[in-house]
Amino acid sequence: MVASVVLIAVVAAGVVTAVFLMAPTGSLVIGVKDAPSTGAVSHIYLTITDMTLQGSGNASTTYKVNATTFDLLKLTNVTKMLGKDSVPAGNYTMVRFSVTKAIATVSGSNVTLTVPSGEIKVPFHFTVDSGKTTTVVLDITADMTAISASQNLRPTVTGLETVPPS
Repeated sequence: MVASVVLIAVVAAGVVTAVFLMAPTGSLVIGVKDAPSTGAVSHIYLTITDMTLQGSGNASTTYKVNATTFDLLKLTNVTKMLGKDSVPAGNYTMVRFSVTKAIATVSGSNVTLTVPSGEIKVPFHFTVDSGKTTTVVLDITADMTAISASQNLRPTVTGLETVPPS
């Protein structure tokens, strides 16, 4: 009898502790788009993987996204949604993502592009509220001169818009 009471008390204490120690979470949806471009580059195919969010105190949070390939230059006036994931609620200051493959079509020929660090960092402030969904859209603008001249992909990426948590 005493052992049963002690066991029930220990289990109850564990459940209460787990509930209070769980960090609140919200949902984050990330999308990408591009402004219209001109020139010899007609396609930029990117494969994005391994997204990471940087929060307060430089804490990192993994944003789960399946490897996604898309033609960046086809995303004018259209947003490609990369996914939706549950992340700790809080303030974030950067989105980082790996580009594992980048191919451009320049004057009708495909060339493999180099992403100097293999990773693109986007300093951008946004907030994820507990129990709510925040949508972030990143505008990726490729440097067409670097692509044509050196076959490097050095895009400028900005947090274009944030839809307040709903």
